[in-house]
Amino acid sequence: MLALRGGGEAVALWAQLASVVDLVAGIALAGIGGGLTVLVAQASEPERRREFLRRALRLGLLLSIAPALAVLAGAALLDTGMPRLTVAGAALAGWVAIIPGMLNAYWLGRERRDAQLALALAAALVALAAAVFAPPGRLLECLLVAQAVPALALLAVWRPRSVPRDPAQLAALRRFVLPGIAIGVVGPASMLASRALLADALSWHEVGVLQALWRMSEWIWSIASGVLSLLYFARMGAAYPRGELGEVMRGVTRSVLLPASLAFAALFVFHVPVLAALYDDSFLVSRTAAALFFAGGVLRLAAWIPLYALYAMSRTRMIAVGELFSLPLFAALLAAWGQSLTLERAGLSWLLSYAAYAGFNYWAMRRR
Repeated sequence: MLALRGGGEAVALWAQLASVVDLVAGIALAGIGGGLTVLVAQASEPERRREFLRRALRLGLLLSIAPALAVLAGAALLDTGMPRLTVAGAALAGWVAIIPGMLNAYWLGRERRDAQLALALAAALVALAAAVFAPPGRLLECLLVAQAVPALALLAVWRPRSVPRDPAQLAALRRFVLPGIAIGVVGPASMLASRALLADALSWHEVGVLQALWRMSEWIWSIASGVLSLLYFARMGAAYPRGELGEVMRGVTRSVLLPASLAFAALFVFHVPVLAALYDDSFLVSRTAAALFFAGGVLRLAAWIPLYALYAMSRTRMIAVGELFSLPLFAALLAAWGQSLTLERAGLSWLLSYAAYAGFNYWAMRRR
């Protein structure tokens, strides 16, 4: 719908706004949200699980104020190519998005897949309706409002606190702040910088083409990460204290990584007609660039498997260090190319950065 109503530029600009949303919500969802899932999976008492949710919500909303204010300051001082009010709306939408994100992490720890599916479907339908029915010239703003609507789902599960506060619960969640900063702030900020570097060296249309490749890859990433999250993340959290994490990891590799690799190979074979069908004939990319980006997509998924294990092991420092080898390294490699940057060289940078990321995560997981 973005391509039909606004072309490649709308695709690229919405990707920038989505990165702003991720930047604000990232500390809470990538760090504390992952910790919430692990701690809920390991807790046995229902009220203790709900208290973890309350703690995570309060801590996440509090910590995300700082990146939201940073976004507002950046929008006031820098030329982002978008109206300042729209960027401010993205910051607010990111802050509100913490609520459904934490709720999803809570349900993930409880393995409540029915509730997660209902929330995901509702969010998708609201976003699609916003894209279809938004007034001309207000497409991006309506999509930002749609990002905040799923927060109302909290009303269905919120209960007044009925047990005394446990300081140990807050301490357990605070351990995940560091990886939250690394994944939730450094990652989206690196994506913002990467798109800006590509636009400066090439054009915003080329950025839109690259974003289309990433969106196609997200079909596979989303399914694979969904299987990782829904079927294996809570199992990893529960298995690690029992010394059974290795068995779960082998199951993940068989059921997730191997089928995803075949799916990426098929996507490479058919990417030309798929791009034309989903967008238009102007969304063209060379076979070399497509192969490099899809190969990097396989390595990105391969890196996520030990990343989930590191969360289950509460190795938060290793998670934070490893994030430097993913999107920040990708942005640094793009900057190193300068004005000689092409989509093929961007694809090579993508492949190299995620090869380094996967290698580090597997090393960190096996390190004693």
